[in-house]
Amino acid sequence: GDACRVWRLADGELHRAGGRIWWLSGCWLRPLPAAGAWQDPASPLAIADNGVLSLTGQIPDGPLQIRYREGGEIMALPGRGHRDLKRLLNESGVPSFVRGRLPLLYKEGQLLAVANLKGLDGSVIGDWHLHWQPLNEDQGLS
Repeated sequence: GDACRVWRLADGELHRAGGRIWWLSGCWLRPLPAAGAWQDPASPLAIADNGVLSLTGQIPDGPLQIRYREGGEIMALPGRGHRDLKRLLNESGVPSFVRGRLPLLYKEGQLLAVANLKGLDGSVIGDWHLHWQPLNEDQGLS
């Protein structure tokens, strides 16, 4: 049941996760762009082949950076201490093929938020939320 089987067909792949079957194609199969600074967090950020990011509420001060999982990330959560991001994603039931595409918000090397995950999206440590609008079905996920 825990196996992450992938069936490659034509121009895409079938993935099984969370009791569902997912068809991935197009940009969902291409490598992500390099991480970088978010120069104007008051405006949405279009990420090549990965959708659009936006911050709502009181935007954190200071320079912000968008990164993706590399492994070994730790997140500080009020009342829970420091937790491995891998464990937090498991608890949230995020499919493995989405984990590497989830935008992560950093400030001065500290992981502040994981887009779209309640309790990890910034709302617990501030009055703001990190929203990610991934590419839609026509752009590679159904």
